[in-house]
Amino acid sequence: MTDRPGAMDGAADDPSGKHHKSSQQQSRKQLLYGVLAAGVCLGFMASQPLYVQHQRQLDNQVPRRQLVQKEPRSALESILQHIAPEREVMIAISNYNLIREGMLTTWLEMVTKAEVPNYLVVAIDTQLQDDLTAKGYNVYYKDISVDASQEGTGDNHAISALKFKILQEFLELNWHVLLSDVDIVTLQNPFDHLYRDHDVEGMSDGFDQWTAYGKVGGLDDQSMGWARYAQSTEHLNMNSGLFYLRANERTLGLMKRIAARLSKEKAWDQSVYNQEIFFLSHDDYVAPQVTVRIMNIYKFMNSKVLFKEVRQQPRSSQISPVMIHINYHPDKHARMLAVVKYYVDKDDHALEPFPGGSEPGS
Repeated sequence: MTDRPGAMDGAADDPSGKHHKSSQQQSRKQLLYGVLAAGVCLGFMASQPLYVQHQRQLDNQVPRRQLVQKEPRSALESILQHIAPEREVMIAISNYNLIREGMLTTWLEMVTKAEVPNYLVVAIDTQLQDDLTAKGYNVYYKDISVDASQEGTGDNHAISALKFKILQEFLELNWHVLLSDVDIVTLQNPFDHLYRDHDVEGMSDGFDQWTAYGKVGGLDDQSMGWARYAQSTEHLNMNSGLFYLRANERTLGLMKRIAARLSKEKAWDQSVYNQEIFFLSHDDYVAPQVTVRIMNIYKFMNSKVLFKEVRQQPRSSQISPVMIHINYHPDKHARMLAVVKYYVDKDDHALEPFPGGSEPGS
């Protein structure tokens, strides 16, 4: 028995070639379906992380023009609905003494000049409340007293320690808060320069990229021989006088923890603030687990950066600052006024009378 010619490919049984063409078409269809399916799978795999990333970005964005509740739950919320309908507010906490010293007046004048409408002064005495109300400034009176543990620490430190109690009320109402000490000069609207992608976004006491943003350090223990070197990560503290908080359970918990410690400990609020943010969970201790972003040190500038570095640079090479905090120097108001002359009045010599540090010749 012999094989028929073409029996293997079916050509002899299909003189017209229709069966062969049909098989080719079927193969092409299967190939196209396979390519399409592979493309869909690859597209899904590629797009899924992008979608997740996009959703996280949306979750971290502050809702713009978010509707506020019609009926305010408190006197503070009533004020906030009026001055900060987008649920972001810049606050300063003060007593009347800071009006007498002039710093709060300069703070208010510069906030107004920078066109920041959503600001609020939290007055902790009725004398300041009455004064600012008469002048037409945004003010909210908070009946609060200094904790016994903070008595004798000085007016500025005692007031500073109160901020962590006061901020809780804003966060509980779901308002995002930019906290500013009154020894700060505002030159631009800070809300135009925030990232809003972390729980806490704050100014650093660091004065270069290493001390502000972090560096690798280490220890050398010669007794260990081969293992004498151990690495660490280091940065200077965040400043507790200028930071932005997103309203959520983590930041509210952070404020409660700091306030609770300061109500019992005679400690510097900035030290406690950094300990609670950066100390790691261990054993039974669980950290607040807030995420942190450091503000650009040339936009949100401390006074060491200004007086030791920036003022030596030509104006053409300087980054335009947003806020300048006179935190490194005791002659605060005099330097605030000089900053205004230098940046607003364009007086190139306004900063020259001041030493780099606190002592002449430094």
